[in-house]
Amino acid sequence: MIYQSISLIDFYILFIKIIISFFCGFLIGIERTRVSAQYGARDHIFFSMISTSLIILYDKFFPTTEGFALIMIIFGGMILFLLIGSIYRLFREKDAGYTTTLSMILALIIGIMCYYSEYLAIVISVIFLIILSTKKQFYKIKTLQDIEWTGTVEFIAIVVLLYILIPDDLLFFEIGVKSIVILFIVILAVKYFSYFLLKSTREKNLYYISFLGGFAHSEATTIELAEAGASSSSIWLVIQTMLIRMIIVLIITPELLYYAIYPILITSFIGLIGSFLILRKKETRLSLQKLKNPVSLKSALVFAGTYFFALIISILLSFVELNIIAYFLIVFGIGFLSGGASSLFVASAFFKSSINEGNALIMLTIGLSAAILNKLFYSTKALKKEKNKRIYALHLTIYLLITISLLIFMTVVTIIIFSLPYF
Repeated sequence: MIYQSISLIDFYILFIKIIISFFCGFLIGIERTRVSAQYGARDHIFFSMISTSLIILYDKFFPTTEGFALIMIIFGGMILFLLIGSIYRLFREKDAGYTTTLSMILALIIGIMCYYSEYLAIVISVIFLIILSTKKQFYKIKTLQDIEWTGTVEFIAIVVLLYILIPDDLLFFEIGVKSIVILFIVILAVKYFSYFLLKSTREKNLYYISFLGGFAHSEATTIELAEAGASSSSIWLVIQTMLIRMIIVLIITPELLYYAIYPILITSFIGLIGSFLILRKKETRLSLQKLKNPVSLKSALVFAGTYFFALIISILLSFVELNIIAYFLIVFGIGFLSGGASSLFVASAFFKSSINEGNALIMLTIGLSAAILNKLFYSTKALKKEKNKRIYALHLTIYLLITISLLIFMTVVTIIIFSLPYF
């Protein structure tokens, strides 16, 4: 057992952290008290302060493997207690009270955060107080009834916990795990913000819907537009904003981003202008039933799983000497399933120096081209029955070929201008 003495100054600092933990728990729990929920402010304060105290005990007095295991068992017991309570209420009262259970778990997480970053803990507590306090008001707005607030709270709570627990220097085959988590958070934040705007607006202009839909979820928006019988040019616009969103994935490799940003942005810029000229005055009625909250726990796990799969493939391939053509075929297959996964695959391979700049750009273009082509299958499969599928597919194919041709051309120009190696 390792015991570390603390000075008077350290004692006051730790005491202040516990006081902050008290107020953060109060902020989260006060709204639950107002609505007479199962757990009120007192319970949230208790969970928050216990969490802070446990982290202090582990870090200052028992920084051992046994101490860590004991702390994890206690935390696990606290969460298990909350889950059992939800199940009990579900069978007894027909209402599991998920929001209150999640707010209690959040109080636990905030208690942990108070030890590592008091300011961040306070900010998140205030934000959640606002969210919980205004939830019923938002539900009164008809256009916002479909937004899954519970899923959002679940996701944010898990992301906050991951951000705290993952060390800054943790590497997975030379790749920083925390940088992947941050990238994941940024992408989903962009998707959720676009989703929120799309769900809350009364604007029925097809250009507006397609533009935001490409940022939120390109495949779901494609299906929605096809089922509504919208113009094939609306799918063309979805593709442009999807391409712009892929730039975020490349943040993990700034050097590759520096070169890739030119073909992607120029291609998207031309596509945005062309689609605007066609769609600016067209209106449509969409229910947006296919477009789900991208920041719900289920969506986030699916999204993360796809990215993790691409990352594992890139790591496994680093142990094998493969011809560059094999890489091209692999990235095309991944891209057909997910443009984001293919982009991450390329970024990871480039980060590990498995490929050079020129090959990385070519692979990125191949993966994105596959992601563009899959929109043809999504849209024709879901196309409204009254529409002529052959003519629709012909027009959409022309738009897709224009985009892919522009992307390929600008990639070649970028390689030539910067004299990038590609063999």
